[in-house]
Amino acid sequence: MRVQVSSGAFPQYHRNPGTGEPPATATTLRAADQQVFHDSEHPSATVLPVRPGGRRGTEPEQG
Repeated sequence: MRVQVSSGAFPQYHRNPGTGEPPATATTLRAADQQVFHDSEHPSATVLPVRPGGRRGTEPEQG
């Protein structure tokens, strides 16, 4: 698992100029700061779904 926190990863993701201008025609870009808190006053979590069907490697053999 990997968690990526970023203001952008252009061209993989569309850019966000940070100005409210339409991304495709923006001419002004504003830098953004990201903060990640990880203490008891600012708890966070990554919640993942559990797929039915058992654990990997325990499925019945085919054939």
